[in-house]
Amino acid sequence: MLLTEQERRMLGGEFGPGVQKALSFLVEYGEAFDAQRLVRVDSAHILPDPVYMLQELIEGVDAVGTLSTIHSLSPLAARWVKELGLREDSAGPVIQDTVKAVELYKGLGCFMTLSCAPYVMGNLMKKDNVFSWAGSSGIIINNSLFGARGNRDSGIAMTCSAITGRTPEIGRIRKEERYAEVVVRFQKMDTAGLSEAELGAIGYHIGELAETRNVVVDGLPPSIPFEKLKYLLSPMPVSGAVSLCHLAGITPEAPTLEATLGNRKPEMELTLSPFELRDAASKLCHYTSPEVEVVVLGCPHLTMREVREISMLLDGKRVADGVRLVLATNEGVLQLCRRMGYADTIEKAGGLIITDSCIAVFPFAHMKEPVSRVATNSARCAHYLLRGGVGEVAGGKVMDTYYGSTGQCIDAALTGTWEER
Repeated sequence: MLLTEQERRMLGGEFGPGVQKALSFLVEYGEAFDAQRLVRVDSAHILPDPVYMLQELIEGVDAVGTLSTIHSLSPLAARWVKELGLREDSAGPVIQDTVKAVELYKGLGCFMTLSCAPYVMGNLMKKDNVFSWAGSSGIIINNSLFGARGNRDSGIAMTCSAITGRTPEIGRIRKEERYAEVVVRFQKMDTAGLSEAELGAIGYHIGELAETRNVVVDGLPPSIPFEKLKYLLSPMPVSGAVSLCHLAGITPEAPTLEATLGNRKPEMELTLSPFELRDAASKLCHYTSPEVEVVVLGCPHLTMREVREISMLLDGKRVADGVRLVLATNEGVLQLCRRMGYADTIEKAGGLIITDSCIAVFPFAHMKEPVSRVATNSARCAHYLLRGGVGEVAGGKVMDTYYGSTGQCIDAALTGTWEER
């Protein structure tokens, strides 16, 4: 691998043992994928799980080498254990180590966004910026909407990139690996009128079929709000492993369908009709009783516009007895919405707004009072609810899952009953 003079000095230990180890890891990582060089990283977003060798990687490091933020935590590691009704003895060694890791990253100058959506808190990419991020939803949004360039890196790779400001030039960083391989078109659908849940079901369906391939979606109106695109893109990496989905006529690399293909023939062409939409949505909605116990919104984290919409739906109303409404966002959005009065309206109606946490890994198995029926407007979240969450911290409890629009979810919170539409 060809290194610059500064990178050779870093590898030689001139910048300290931590930087030396971090760059050595990145060089080996790159060589495993035939990288020809390292490139500057404009942004890192770090998963605050216990990272192997973390103490060694930060030895002699005063500050990270690029703009770096921290990903959201399990609710067991956040400030809301009591409010969420979780057992206070549930935070085991893994959670405790995560909290310690967050403090170490904070000491290096990483911003404590504790969010899966740091792009609404200042860690915002522009075309051709290079990133190394945690969180598959943020990765596909960066690649697809902002035209930035990055891969689904490991936790150690993110940390090493934050420390050194470098990453190997591999995968979706390289232009030749960003061309679309799957073309998606719509048939007999008013794409401008699709709800966020309908778009989420479409994204889930696309990811399942595209698997690891790059996608281009043709036929969405340029005026479609960011929030709806967030729900379209975020489930693609969980039903499949898509990290780049061009949106023709919307995203920076997709002025035309032909541009995304690089004048090549696609490997797959999909035409989506209302039939495929209904079929995809049905895979995300499975329950045995219409009685809802919990409604969760905010996967990925809610934007201020979404919080405003929810507050308007709840204004002057009250969440039904026996139902819990939980909204997840980040601290910046919460403080602005509190200033606007939206947070007060939601809390007066009986809703709870939490920050720092990921509802996709909500530890329902660790609740004081058992819960088994959950509604959401997020295809990404529904995927995890139907599979017992993600990993050890979620507890592995499979939930009855109700999937629909924000309006449907709020109606369920107010009535305690799910109504199909």
